[in-house]
Amino acid sequence: MDLAVFVRGLWWGVAALTSLPAAEVERTWTSHDGKKLVATLVDTDGTTARLRLGRGVVTTVPWSRLSPEDQAYLAEWRERRPLSLARPDVVGVEPSAVRVETVLEDEAGGRFVYRTPHFEFESEGRLAGSLVGEVARSFEATYELLRALPWSVDPRPAEGRYFRASLFRTMEGYHEAGGLPGSAGSYFSHQRRLMVPFESIGISAAGREYRMDETFDTHILVHELTHQMMHFWLGLLPQWVVEGAAEYAGRLPFRGGKFRVSEAEAGLKDYVAFRKKRVVGGVPEPYPLDKLFSMTSEEWKAMMASDNSQTQRLYMTSYLLVFYFMHFDGQGDGERFVRYMHASSAPCRQMEAYERELASYNDRIRVQWSEGRGRAGGGREAPPTLPRELFFGASREQILQENLRLLLDGRTEAQLLEEVRAAYLRLGVRL
Repeated sequence: MDLAVFVRGLWWGVAALTSLPAAEVERTWTSHDGKKLVATLVDTDGTTARLRLGRGVVTTVPWSRLSPEDQAYLAEWRERRPLSLARPDVVGVEPSAVRVETVLEDEAGGRFVYRTPHFEFESEGRLAGSLVGEVARSFEATYELLRALPWSVDPRPAEGRYFRASLFRTMEGYHEAGGLPGSAGSYFSHQRRLMVPFESIGISAAGREYRMDETFDTHILVHELTHQMMHFWLGLLPQWVVEGAAEYAGRLPFRGGKFRVSEAEAGLKDYVAFRKKRVVGGVPEPYPLDKLFSMTSEEWKAMMASDNSQTQRLYMTSYLLVFYFMHFDGQGDGERFVRYMHASSAPCRQMEAYERELASYNDRIRVQWSEGRGRAGGGREAPPTLPRELFFGASREQILQENLRLLLDGRTEAQLLEEVRAAYLRLGVRL
């Protein structure tokens, strides 16, 4: 059986913001250099458009190669599409379907490389077969989870064919490679690489190889994998959404290669019980929402480096907010949060298109230089333009504030916090 999404059972509702787009008819499309093409729109994901030509041939065209008028048409068409609120009951992979290839075993150099359909992960120690299988299932199941949740995430490696990860034998080695002090795992967007030390997962030495011990847990791994799956979103979402979404995924009950989304409340209660019993200070007071909603990634990192107790408040509040929006807000169908993520996906896909165009441009330039054409001077194509408004200035702030209004939906931060407290109190969780 090929690796595929394993989704069964209960589906918790489907809704739409507006009616379905009308049936498409042929229209004339114009490229950025003025060339014309008559075709019918099949679909668009915010980055590319699939166009049906004569005789049923379908071609894929990047938005960036189309005229501004065609891009506006595609954006409007996409906004008229129905918004799915479907949440899967169970999603993941069949354990026997995950194929794992051993790419390299270098015992002297302490380098072991394994490959699954979507991941290539490197370990500083030889992993037992059962452990390799469990890690591989965690990787591939998280990939399927992010595809199945109604967040508009389309996980694709930022570079190359595989998502890449590194597992470290010691915390010291993890820190030497760049792991932040006080962190249990990291995703470095500039390296496109996830890094986790063995002890964060629960891996111990057993002779010449490493095995799962009694503390084995995939929460940290799934958290960082979620960041990796959302690579193109990381600089374009507020930090509380970035971390809250990763905590939400990481806290879902996970057994036998499958996430139990329908048992999300059990994961929440386990988290609260863990904090009450084993964390100094127990369940902290939620972080002020007005400050949380405006906190930058730089401010978040500074807090992590200076104040562990406040960092715990940040992560807890972010997780509880995402959980609240997914399961308790409004009709309990997650509509506001799904609408928020849907609206946020447009600039994310714009950034993805830019990064892929830049990678393609760099590849072409390298070929030109290798063939001696890069030194000719003049006539060389210009690099793609960074959509700076996504990261800097008033445009980005306007995007963030407009999207936040979708979540607040007329409520103040104080009113929202009271609704959050009331929802959790019904579960016996006092904030």
